[in-house]
Amino acid sequence: MASENVLATSLTLGTIASGLLAYLKSAKWAPWFSQHSKTLNHVVLLATSAGSALGISATWDATAHTLTIAGLSLPTIIHGGWEWMKQWCVQYMVHRGIFGPVSSPGDAPPIPVTPVAAEPAKP
Repeated sequence: MASENVLATSLTLGTIASGLLAYLKSAKWAPWFSQHSKTLNHVVLLATSAGSALGISATWDATAHTLTIAGLSLPTIIHGGWEWMKQWCVQYMVHRGIFGPVSSPGDAPPIPVTPVAAEPAKP
């Protein structure tokens, strides 16, 4: 039961974040996001996948002027990196599958084509 919930949560967050990027690419008020802003579009996917996967918390105490950051042990960082990578993959696949390429003319490498050898000349 727990694994189904994890998958559903990952897909849901991936769809929401990918939908947000698709919206930003078509929003007139955000012209810097477009079908052709490859780097920025991928940065948005990285940032939203990090926000979806990492369990780091921060608390600001205004009276003591103290910022406390929790959840940064080595095992937590390693596990968080793995979760982040998985979430980015889900978001990338969801975006490509539902909303199309992250940037145009496409962000996936081209499919290699094997050249066909020429037929020898007939006498």
